[in-house]
Amino acid sequence: MAGALAISAVTASAQPIEPPAGETVALPLADVAELAPANATAEAIVTAAQDFLDTLEADQRESVIFAFDDNTQRARWSNLPDSLSPRAGLSREDMSEDQRAALDSLLAQVLSADGVRNETLQRHADGQLTDGGPIGNGDTLEFGEDLYYVSILGQPETDAPWMLQYGGHHLAINATFAGGQASFSPMLTGGQPLTVDYDGETVYITREEVQASRDFLATLDEDQRDSAIVSDQPAQLLLGPGAHGTTIAAEGISGADLSDAQQEALLAVIEARIGQFNDRDAGAVMDKVRETLDQTTFGWWGPQEPFGAAYLRVVGPTIMLEYSPQSMGSDGTEHTHNMYRDPTNDYGSAWVGAE
Repeated sequence: MAGALAISAVTASAQPIEPPAGETVALPLADVAELAPANATAEAIVTAAQDFLDTLEADQRESVIFAFDDNTQRARWSNLPDSLSPRAGLSREDMSEDQRAALDSLLAQVLSADGVRNETLQRHADGQLTDGGPIGNGDTLEFGEDLYYVSILGQPETDAPWMLQYGGHHLAINATFAGGQASFSPMLTGGQPLTVDYDGETVYITREEVQASRDFLATLDEDQRDSAIVSDQPAQLLLGPGAHGTTIAAEGISGADLSDAQQEALLAVIEARIGQFNDRDAGAVMDKVRETLDQTTFGWWGPQEPFGAAYLRVVGPTIMLEYSPQSMGSDGTEHTHNMYRDPTNDYGSAWVGAE
């Protein structure tokens, strides 16, 4: 990604960190996966994945590749740093410059330009956190822009399912590919700090989706706002690690109670997150959301000021989104954990899972 990036040093909260329950996945696989016909996007992603693997030494390749039915690896992601929730795979720290460039080329095919920008900003923000003291196993609590790992379950190809995992602290991309389609569920985004200097400008990493939610709220009349604003206190993240198979309550205002213009404003809220996927997969998700918008709700928990201090939730038949500020002694505006899950297709289960 072009552009100089500089971020002021930030110290992570000194409060004790309580690790959440880790994700547990029990996904029996179908004998025959449901594959969509290959398309240009599928071909480009597979080619980029193979090009990345071709840059690796034999031992590196062995550390990256897992069996497609390895549910332990499938579940190995977290909002916590690697020192608290160890990843498996290959870290950027252990790659050459050429290998990192090949990985970035793969991410540029899997994600949109907005998704790549978000990944870049989140990693660099993590590099500005000051390492903490010793943790339970005697290691040091570490942060850094290269402590992000890649792994692949299965073999990248268009005629069999496979999965790309990439992430670290505050970032988990879990993309399951089945021919010419992909599921990005579950995906964790967020970050700390959220205010960074990028390309000569001060950037708030999640500004687009926070602003979209505020713009949507501004379209509502008084009665609608009373429905949408569930509480003046932020709620806790519900769909993070450990929540596979969880569904959450549809609270707030329903899309069925919105005008056409208000529905478009709600779609903009959703697209601010889903737009991080490549065009093909973002379009597929948004098409389903539009079809069921009357069954989709938007809820707001928390204050309307300052910017980014409220918890947001969107729930529909095929989408669950959360934006969850992490206060930890502050207003949460510089630290957030955000989740996307598709309750019908977590880990691509609709295509690869046994009934």
